[in-house]
Formats: sequence, structure tokens, C-alpha cells
Amino acid sequence: MSDGGPVRVAHLSVVHRADDPRIFERECRALADHGYDVSFLVPRPPEGETARDGVRLVSLTPRRRAARWLDTGEILRAVRRLRPHVVHFHDPELLLLVPLLRALVPRLVYDMHEYDALEVGMKYYVPARLRPLAPRAVAAAQRSLAALTDGVVAVVDDQFEVLRRRPALRLALPNYPRFSRFAQPTADPELAADRRLKLIYIGSLTRHRGIPTALAVMGQVKDEAVLYLGGTFSNPEFEAEVRALVEPHDAPLHGAVRLLGRVPPEKVPAQLAAADVVWVPATAAGQHQRRLVTTKLFEGLAVGLAALVSDLPGRGDVVTAEGCGLAVPPTRQGHLKGVRRLLADREAVQAMGARGRQAVRERYSWERLEPDLVDFYARLCGGPHPTEPASRPPTIPES
Repeated sequence: MSDGGPVRVAHLSVVHRADDPRIFERECRALADHGYDVSFLVPRPPEGETARDGVRLVSLTPRRRAARWLDTGEILRAVRRLRPHVVHFHDPELLLLVPLLRALVPRLVYDMHEYDALEVGMKYYVPARLRPLAPRAVAAAQRSLAALTDGVVAVVDDQFEVLRRRPALRLALPNYPRFSRFAQPTADPELAADRRLKLIYIGSLTRHRGIPTALAVMGQVKDEAVLYLGGTFSNPEFEAEVRALVEPHDAPLHGAVRLLGRVPPEKVPAQLAAADVVWVPATAAGQHQRRLVTTKLFEGLAVGLAALVSDLPGRGDVVTAEGCGLAVPPTRQGHLKGVRRLLADREAVQAMGARGRQAVRERYSWERLEPDLVDFYARLCGGPHPTEPASRPPTIPES
């Protein structure tokens, strides 16, 4: 498939950021480390930065959601210029480009980060009258257009249910962290100084991810616990509600909840390491009813935090099996009882955290998954890669 040099791979997203952990930190870096010529086409890479860790960064024009269709010409021009052997794209809206890309690129890979058909029905910006129809429309588009690609990557096998038989080449690649990033974290001293039980959530700040549940619980335990809430709001109305509860000095949760804003990937280990418990309070709605791999859960475990999670597939079962925290009903009362149990036995919290860290190091790390991606690409590209991949996974630090 190669024309004599390294196989050229272009990862493509119009939604994610240049430092997205799944795309850049894990997939792009892994392929670059194994001899592929990797580019990442993405809106707004860091100013002046054109390459990092062996990955070329190609800037696309940032656009509002409603104007992303304008990216088509820019994307196609960039693809013609790069002449990749593989385009690996990460957004469901880019499925619409498959017929056009098919004429330009030998291999196409669709990366399904979420249960997109379920998730679209939860988006606040989708008109209420269209929400019942949107999941079926997205599922139909996925089935027909993904069939024109050469391979599909997902987070869990269950996501493949929406597809037909084609493409046959498929890989479930869970969102487990690169353990080496969390092997020796230095806790943020300001956050770590609080003597209360420190809970942390980092991720999208939305209703169905359980933020209202967490805030309601904090109203009951604010003298004994503090919640560090990292991430960004997509819904301006919900953001205003949360800030009104947290930021004014006379607000009911002032001092009990601290908004960290977006936490860049390089700062995540320090922020997590400052806490005692990683909190995943997702509601049983939309895709959260299905089996998921919640990255920040495993990142929290990697730095030695105990976990408090809604007892939902892919979260509660893992935490229970590893003895690394509490899995509770996905309700306010369930999470309140969970926090109170953790408050009652701080020594048990430390022991849970130690078990979780060991579990990530041994079973839930990117280092264990990386060979699967390399093998997928070898099959996608028609045989062994010209430069021989590493014969075994990288060594994982013990501490």
C-alpha cells in the first residue's frame, strides 16, 4: 500500500481539540512511535505549533456547530495536499464526507467515540420536537455511510450493534489512560491543602452526566467535603444555574464546590492527585445506560483515588470487581449515602485507591492496548508495516 516511504495517516476531527487524549495522546502518538507518518487535522492547534511528539498538526478553521459544513472544501484540500494512505476520522458528522474522501484516499477509518445515535437525543441544542427522530436518523446514516469505510474503531464492542456487516475490520479500543502519565503525579498543593474529604469530577459539565446530583449531595455535606468540578459547559443556561449556586459569597454551595474550568491534559494528573475520590455521578439516561469506558474514572484510579460511581455498565461493575470504591444507585439519595460512607471511613478510602491504582497498572492501561491498534493498522494496510513495530508493549512503571 505504501509508495516506498512510511504509511501516511491523517487523523481528522472538526469537534475535538488538538490535545484530545484519545486521538492525540493515544492513537496518533502510538502510530507515530511505530513508524507511521501521522498528521492530525484539527481546529485551532496551539498557536505556532506545527508538530508535537512526532505528530504533524494541521490547522482547520474553527467554526460554530451550525457552520461546520463549510469545512468540506478546506478538509478536501488538506487531504489532497497530504496525500494520506489512511484518513481516520473521529466525528459522526464527517460520515457525510465519506463518498468524497473515498475517491481521494485508499483507506478510511471511522472512530466511534460514543453511542452517537443515543447521545444526539440528549443534546440541548436539538429542538425538542426532533429529539425522538434524531437517534433513528443518525443510526441510519451510520449504517449506510460507515459501510463505505474500510475499518471502524469504537470504545466498546456494543457500539458496533448500530452497523451492518461492513466494514468487517473492527477494533474495540477502550479509553484507558496511558499509565506512564500518572505514574508519579505531583498533587496541586492548593487543592490538596483542604482537610475535608476531597471529591473531584473532570469532564463535560452536563445534566445527564449527573452534575445536578453531585451539587444536591454537596448541599448536604458541605462542612465535611469539597467538590472540585473541572470541565466546560455546553449549555449556557445550565452554566448560569451552576454558577449561581457556587460563585456568589452568599450562594448555598460557595466554598463547598470549586469550578476549575477546563483542565488541560497536562494538568489532569496534578488536579486528580490532589483529591481523595474520583466521582462519576452519571444518570441512567441516553448512552449512559449502556456499557461505557469513562476515561476520567480510570485516570483517577491511576493516581490512587477511590471511586464513587453510579452503578451503571462499565463503571459500577469495574469498581465492584476491583474493590476500588463504591457503586451506588444513580440517584441523589444513592450518591449521598455513598459520600457519607466514604466520610465515615477515611482509611478505607486510601485502601480503595491503592487497589484501583494497581488495577489500572495491570489491566486498564493504554500500554496494554497499544499493540491492538498497531495490529489493526497492519491488517488495514494489507500486511506488516515497513518498519517493524515493537515486539512487546512498553514497560509500565511500577510507581
